[in-house]
Amino acid sequence: AYSIVSGDPMDQFTIRASSGEILTSRALDRETVNLYRLLVNATDNSQPRPLYSQTEVLLTILDYNDHVPLYSPEFYSIELNETYSGTYLVQLNCTDGDEINTENTQLSYRIVSGNASVFRVNSTGAVSLTAAGSLDYEQDTLHRLSVECSDAGNPRLSSNAVTLVTVLPINEHTPSFAQPVYNFTISESSAVGFIITTLSAADNDLGADGSIKYAIESGNNPLTFFLDSVTGALGLRRTLDRTQDSEFRLIVSAADGGGLIGRTIININISDVNNNDPVCNRQTFSFQTSENITARVEVGRLSCSDADTGVSGRLQYSITIGNTGGRFSIDASDGRLFVTGPVSRSVQAVYSLLVDVSDQGSPARSISVTVLVEVQAVNRFAPVFLGAPYTANVLENATIGTTVSQINASDADSEEFGRVSYSIVSGNGDNVFLIDRLSGAIVLATTLDYESN
Repeated sequence: AYSIVSGDPMDQFTIRASSGEILTSRALDRETVNLYRLLVNATDNSQPRPLYSQTEVLLTILDYNDHVPLYSPEFYSIELNETYSGTYLVQLNCTDGDEINTENTQLSYRIVSGNASVFRVNSTGAVSLTAAGSLDYEQDTLHRLSVECSDAGNPRLSSNAVTLVTVLPINEHTPSFAQPVYNFTISESSAVGFIITTLSAADNDLGADGSIKYAIESGNNPLTFFLDSVTGALGLRRTLDRTQDSEFRLIVSAADGGGLIGRTIININISDVNNNDPVCNRQTFSFQTSENITARVEVGRLSCSDADTGVSGRLQYSITIGNTGGRFSIDASDGRLFVTGPVSRSVQAVYSLLVDVSDQGSPARSISVTVLVEVQAVNRFAPVFLGAPYTANVLENATIGTTVSQINASDADSEEFGRVSYSIVSGNGDNVFLIDRLSGAIVLATTLDYESN
């Protein structure tokens, strides 16, 4: 008969007494005991004292893959700036209770979720960034990696650990406008509060680093424009006058919460509105012309201006009243006044013209001025004696002062050129006679002597 004498303190085995077959009586655990040394007796049935012999049975427990690889800890968390320039992130710790140096404890790692080609894990469980991988807070603020640790046993056993990678923001992006220069044109009649444009700058950072405030840095003197620091709305703070300021060049900044600043240039041109009347340097212009004009001759020029610009400041002239017979013309563009044909002072000594001076704005603005043109007489005609030749008789005893003859002459000229004066130019050697220079009356100036003359 067979029996186990020693080497099985926990009664892991039984032996059949008749056949010597050793059997397991309960589950074995190689990781607890991997070698048993059983001392077995073989006893015969002799009487009165049975004989026996002993042998040692060595039982080696072979490994079975019954241990799942286990992480310690099962959860990992790290924080990194998005500009992290290294590669190594964290070392995972995974162990297997099966026999060492066997397939059952040959561990391997792989990322099963949350990777996005940014991370990798090597054969020892070290998690790092891939060669092409980088962290970007604006794309992902948190990466949740599930890393599997598995053995090479049969069946294959595995477990997972969670690794949280929190990406911390860095203010790496400067606010930028869509254009380096913006050009706008607004009317000088634009109302206070008029919104010219709403500026927008982009900043790819998130949170405070991506929050933008706008400001006008220069070019806003006097305070002509306002800029909403939050919305970027650029508008008119005061009324405009193009004659004082025709254009503005603003430097506008966009600053993020981290102190980075982007800038752009805003050029604002002020377009003219026809808000000024023409102005002449006098209300009444006085010119002179001669009555012997036979061709078109300039007699004067109107000096007028307009504070507006462009067509609104471009003047044109026209005679509206007083140009009877069309004797005058005016250059519509520069205000030069011409006499176009003969005028006679005797017919009209002074011409009074009303000239309209208007700009070409829309609607046009105009004023009227008076132009006086005096026609100056020209001595065109010689005096003509009426009734010549003259014959007169006088007694020698006529008294001094006696009218001898009345001379009459006329002149077709007007005014002073038509007034005739008389004088004796010959035949009065002894000054016997006098002639009244205004009336033409010849009178005796001394006594006469017939016998002498």
